[in-house]
Amino acid sequence: MGILDRLKGLLAGGRKTAKEPAFIQGESDQVIVHRRSGFRFPQAVGDYVGVSPTQYDEGGLDVSVGYNHTKLMGLAVTVYVYPDPGGEAGLSGQYAGCKGEVGAAHQKVETISDETLASAPNGARGQGRKALFTFEDDLGGVKLTSQSELWLFSHKGFFIKFRATYPDTMKAQAHAAVEGLLRDLPWP
Repeated sequence: MGILDRLKGLLAGGRKTAKEPAFIQGESDQVIVHRRSGFRFPQAVGDYVGVSPTQYDEGGLDVSVGYNHTKLMGLAVTVYVYPDPGGEAGLSGQYAGCKGEVGAAHQKVETISDETLASAPNGARGQGRKALFTFEDDLGGVKLTSQSELWLFSHKGFFIKFRATYPDTMKAQAHAAVEGLLRDLPWP
């Protein structure tokens, strides 16, 4: 099921409480827009196809959209957009929390790299942080070593977070593909 089918489901309701839709139709039927931040989510971005738009709160401030790579099977990226309340902790505090989520979700997590970024790969201004992790999961008795990338930016009053996960065997190709998605997604 594609991103637009899921959007239609979100807009159609399903809950009885009044929920302001987080997404609106973009300039074409192949693009949805996060109403609050203006962040655009095309159905297709390079070799990625968008799936699973999710609204986490009643006001439509906190959302995510998944992207699956069509050629590198096993590469999935989720883009999260949610408010940045500012303050002293700001990006540093949020980044520490996001890194903690990776550690809580997997066993034997090791941080391979940790960077401070002056801008996003697409040139969007704003502070950013990036971490690369490796971990081992047990999938039905089979040990699988994977890598996960965390990219977090503070941009125009919102955090923009990218989480990518892929098997360790495709790390060289996958890392370049993740950077390509970050570069090609249109930011407000």
